[in-house]
Amino acid sequence: MDTQAVARRARQPVTEASGAAVVRFRAPGGAIIGHGVLVDDEHVVTCAHVVNAALGRQLRSTDDARGEILRLEFPLLAQLTALAPERRARVDAWQPPGTGTAFDGLDVAGLTLVGESRPIGAIPVPLAQEARTEGDVLLFGPVEGRPGGWVPAQLRPLVKQHRQQIDQRAQGAHVAQPRYSGTPVLDPKAQRVLGILVATAVARQDTDVYAIPVADLVAAWPAAFAPLPASPYKGLEAFGRDDAPLFFGRDAMTDDLVAAVDSSGLVPVVGASGAGKSSLVRAGLMPRLAAGRTDWRFAVVRPRPHLAHALAAGFAQVAGAPRSVPVSELEAWQSRIASLGLAAAGDLVLASTGAERLLLVVDQFEEAVDGSPATDEMFDQLAELAGRERSATVAVLTLRDDAFGGLFVRPGRFGEALRRTAVALLGMSAGELSEAILQPARLRGLTVHDHLVRKLATLVQGRPGALPLLEFTLDRMWATLQRGQDALSFEAYAEIGELHGALAEYADGVLAALTPEERSLVRRLFLNHLIAPDQPDVRRVATRTELWPAEWAIAVRLANERLLTTSSSNTGEETVEVVHEALLRAWGTLASWLKEEEPFRNWRRMLAYAMRRHEAGEESAAVLTGPLLADAERWLEERPSDITVDERRFVNANREHQDREEHRYRTLFEESLVRALTQAAQRADNADTALLLAVEALERSAEPAADLLVRSCLRRMGASEQEEVPESEYENDLRRMADRIRLREWAAGPPGRWTTAPGSTRHWGLGDEDITVLIDERGNVRIHWGASDSDAVVPLTAPAVIAACTSTATALCLGTEAGELHLYQITDSVKEMWQLALPCAATCVAVDGQGSKIAVSCDDGITRVLSAQAEGKEILALPSPGFVEDLDFGPDGLALAVQTAGSHIAVWDLTSGERRCDTDAIMDHVAFNADGEYLLSNAPRTRDSGTVIRLPLHPGRLAALARQAAGRVLSDDEWQRHVGMRPLTQGAATLSDSTPPR
Repeated sequence: MDTQAVARRARQPVTEASGAAVVRFRAPGGAIIGHGVLVDDEHVVTCAHVVNAALGRQLRSTDDARGEILRLEFPLLAQLTALAPERRARVDAWQPPGTGTAFDGLDVAGLTLVGESRPIGAIPVPLAQEARTEGDVLLFGPVEGRPGGWVPAQLRPLVKQHRQQIDQRAQGAHVAQPRYSGTPVLDPKAQRVLGILVATAVARQDTDVYAIPVADLVAAWPAAFAPLPASPYKGLEAFGRDDAPLFFGRDAMTDDLVAAVDSSGLVPVVGASGAGKSSLVRAGLMPRLAAGRTDWRFAVVRPRPHLAHALAAGFAQVAGAPRSVPVSELEAWQSRIASLGLAAAGDLVLASTGAERLLLVVDQFEEAVDGSPATDEMFDQLAELAGRERSATVAVLTLRDDAFGGLFVRPGRFGEALRRTAVALLGMSAGELSEAILQPARLRGLTVHDHLVRKLATLVQGRPGALPLLEFTLDRMWATLQRGQDALSFEAYAEIGELHGALAEYADGVLAALTPEERSLVRRLFLNHLIAPDQPDVRRVATRTELWPAEWAIAVRLANERLLTTSSSNTGEETVEVVHEALLRAWGTLASWLKEEEPFRNWRRMLAYAMRRHEAGEESAAVLTGPLLADAERWLEERPSDITVDERRFVNANREHQDREEHRYRTLFEESLVRALTQAAQRADNADTALLLAVEALERSAEPAADLLVRSCLRRMGASEQEEVPESEYENDLRRMADRIRLREWAAGPPGRWTTAPGSTRHWGLGDEDITVLIDERGNVRIHWGASDSDAVVPLTAPAVIAACTSTATALCLGTEAGELHLYQITDSVKEMWQLALPCAATCVAVDGQGSKIAVSCDDGITRVLSAQAEGKEILALPSPGFVEDLDFGPDGLALAVQTAGSHIAVWDLTSGERRCDTDAIMDHVAFNADGEYLLSNAPRTRDSGTVIRLPLHPGRLAALARQAAGRVLSDDEWQRHVGMRPLTQGAATLSDSTPPR
């Protein structure tokens, strides 16, 4: 029996440890007929009548079943795998149920697993060494909808031979039933099997059931069930305070520590990894202090997530807080420590508990070094303790010697205190090692062969880091003991792989029992989460939140196999770590994984360094650029599941930073190149060369200056910016001109666009057939609804002389002879939204397509852009010298074309308030086309009425027209002569559309 496991499992929760040890039997037809329990790595105990049922025999059969092979399953392991794992077992012990109707025989069967070892996760629960006659127990059996569940019950005194009465507490579906036969009767506190269920009550209302007590189970198969003493060796785990009776060989070092604690308030215990620092403090120093005359209190913490947090949690727990310290209490203690100091905070704890002195143990102190101001403050407070003789509060730090070197030379009080008070943990002598090997075994009534003791002591002496391997080797040897053996022998030593192979062989065995997918998870778990990125022999603590669910599940299973250890922080956060760093050094499989992963781990070390520098404020030095960033993005793509959220976030932030920098440098270069091209175009003697240089500048910059330069170069060549194109392409765009009346048109009189009958008054007609705005030559306005053939008069105090509306006439703006501007909303009625007085006479007005903005030009040389929603509030005032003949908004309402007398056209960007285009063009009206790339006008009457004038506005359209006018491209020599460089691939593709004109 694996007694090493037994010693640990008493501390595991019921539902995880013992539930995984329960086995289930089925009848030949598949029905569940009973249970049993795995009591060590290979032995199962159940009822003989359950075996009969599984073999398809009569329940009361007394025929010897030894040698029969049965199938059994582990029901609760179905939570870890898709199906409950099955194993084969041979009946090796047989005590039949008894004859007659009473089932009064011993009714016990013992089985041995054959073919395969127990499944990973099936943690045995040993038989209790002593029987109990009363107390709370649990029974395990089928529960509807789940693999199984626990039923509470209570033991009663023994009622007759081989039977013990149990009184159930549950009712209904959770009452023990015949299918519960063979299930363990479990002591929920000690985690031991007190017996197995053998008979249930016949009457449904009767809650009494009966069990075979543990003494009869042992009597049925003493060779397998008689308990062996638990292992006195700790394996890879550190000794705790409760393990003091098993802690040998460190009396001299314990004496030195007691003396140091008595003389200084700060005692750093420095030694190599695996030298036993934590064990010395917990199992040596603390029990020795507790046994003295002084009343001590103890707080043992690890500096996670940071030192200040851990110290506050330790103080709170000693003062009476639960292990998971409430946030409010934690913050209160952090505040006290920060304001009062560690010594005064310790005095508060002692005052609340009535104790005389407080020992504050910070285990694995190297984890505290993070460079934060809060941690540096705690270092200073620890240094203050060092200056106190017989301090009421004493801090003991366990510290790896490699980390001590960096702290030793630390400037300031803390480094000085370390140099003055550090206690070096010396290696154990041959005599001390012999004592640590022999004495624990003697406490269990066994011994170790003398020659083996000398060999082990020789192998370990002078190698402090080998102590965990020694404990693990002895623990594994103990697991090989058979009943009747009284000594650990060389045979056992060879069987487990000797000192250097024991741990690796055990870890490989655990790994071999997993599926390929699970082994892959183990590899990822160790490489990505459990090993420090820059130190492959240093363990790292991983939180549950940073692991995938499948990784956490495999971590729990490895913890059951004692390769990992799980715990929770003071705030309740679950964590996992390697049980001891000796595993990292001794496991060859892990070393091969590390070798294969060296490129990826080297990159992660570089990334961790960059992240640390970034967190320290050295942002410019920590930015990944060029090949480093390319490598990071490659690993991000190839190993997405192996990279943490923080690493991914850091890489993405660096990509964004580089993109911004590249854009900035590209923009600066393009701006410099545009200036060079512009200056070259202005200096060029040849007109077409000047035009082509200007085009190159335009294609790299959408600035108005580049637009103006191209237009001026076109005029210099005698080429026109205007094109004549078929009117049919732009009928819908030109129709918008009919929704405006300009002052010049008012002076000419209505053209008769809308009449009701021959001889009637002529009108201008704006809008569409559903809503038509009618304005006569006297400036009277009325609205006509075509659907209902009804009219409404718009009341005005003065004649309307300019007007504009949306294409559906839902928004109408009127300018009167009196200098007033009115805005109306038209639905099934006419509603005036606002009116305002203009500073002088207006010449034209326009409404954007959404009816949200109004543009009006006045004789004072200003074109005003007003908000339609905000009572006509002025948005922009655009200089428009001269008589403005027409206005038009771009299709998105963000541009405005202003046509003045003398054929001058300006196009304004209404977002920036800048002039985008400024040119001379012979145009009557102006209208943007649907995509805003051209400005349109009816052709002069002297030309073909089927054509329109088109003026390019978009940089790409203008560039294409200019290149067509030049009829060639710049040569390499011209680039070199005028710009001083060879031509580059056009970098302005994102700035302008070079699609040729339609």
